Amino acid sequence: MSDAKEAPRGLSLTLRYLTFLVGLFVMSIGIALSVYALIGTTPISAIPLVMSYATPLSLGFYTVAINVVLFFVQILILRRKFELIQILQIPAAFAFGALCDLSVWLLRGLDGVAEGNYLIQVALSVAGSVVLGVGVWLQVTPRVLTLAGDGTAVAIARVTKRPFSSVKILFDSSLVVIAVILSLIFFMELRGVREGTILAAWLVGYVVRLLHRFVTWPAILSRPGVQDS
Repeated sequence: MSDAKEAPRGLSLTLRYLTFLVGLFVMSIGIALSVYALIGTTPISAIPLVMSYATPLSLGFYTVAINVVLFFVQILILRRKFELIQILQIPAAFAFGALCDLSVWLLRGLDGVAEGNYLIQVALSVAGSVVLGVGVWLQVTPRVLTLAGDGTAVAIARVTKRPFSSVKILFDSSLVVIAVILSLIFFMELRGVREGTILAAWLVGYVVRLLHRFVTWPAILSRPGVQDS
């Protein structure tokens, strides 16, 4: 009987990690759409996008870099409370960075489409935010891992005993401020962080909440003992 229970549990864990990876890919598509919208990307991608404009290195490279930095920030914050399973954030960061570059390449036909047409820019930005919201939902709902950005916000909330939602807003806002400063330093104008960034910050969370509310999550993709809400 023990073997019979372990088999479904092992299958569930495998499917949950696969769903997490699918979520990363869908997220990367959403980010690529926002890149081609030309009016700013999500808060967590704002710094990588600005740096990719300022240097020869890619969005994916800087996505990996910021996630690795934030991984070590979590260790500094949590110290002995840091959970070893979160070491998997490192390979997840490399996978996410590679997927971001892949998605930018796959959607390269959109390059220049939105230039000079604000309506198309807004449409691509909205589409990117919606797709990103679906990806975030797929990434977080299996409850196997968090990317380093969310992991850092979780760590700060845990140590300060503040609500995660409040910490997340402040954390994302600080990333946007840093991206704005970098953009002004390199270009003397805003690139990579604009009104689309504000739109994404609101719309992504809204899409995730809608999906959690109206879509029934399969039991086999749920963490044992935890019901999706």
